[in-house]
Amino acid sequence: ADDPLMIGKNLLGHPVKGSIIDIGSAATRRAILGIGSNEARKRLAESLDLEWVTVVHPSAVVDAEATLGAGTVVLACAVVEIGVEIGSHVIINTLSSAHHNCFVGDYVQVAEATVSAYSIVEEGVLVGTRSTVLHRVRVGAWSTVAAAALVTRDVAPNDTVMGIPARSILRE
Repeated sequence: ADDPLMIGKNLLGHPVKGSIIDIGSAATRRAILGIGSNEARKRLAESLDLEWVTVVHPSAVVDAEATLGAGTVVLACAVVEIGVEIGSHVIINTLSSAHHNCFVGDYVQVAEATVSAYSIVEEGVLVGTRSTVLHRVRVGAWSTVAAAALVTRDVAPNDTVMGIPARSILRE
């Protein structure tokens, strides 16, 4: 935990044993990485030999036919519908939704946003607060969708888009 006050308490039913510094000496080898930086989450996940657990908040709704990868966290009031595939070490934040048959790659963060049906969000993407990725749109790896953006067309890898409709601020 990066908050020392959380050590010894439970977080979504799992005990907080210590900080990332303490992980090598911890009695348990089960963990999640609740780190907002997608790059840092990937770096740590690849460097630590742990059993990654998947955590779903009790008020979240995850369809039985959805797939959640190891180390994924689904927070309060989030909705993951039928046929959704979510990769490893993903954060589906409070009030976010992943609509039927969409794909969310590893190390993605969906921050109170919507990923519509049949969309593909590739590895490492940040989908910003109150943004929407529309039906059948692909968001390329390690891109950023700015807060409140409406993504109506595909986004290139490593791009940043913003606005309604979303436009690249790096490539135009």
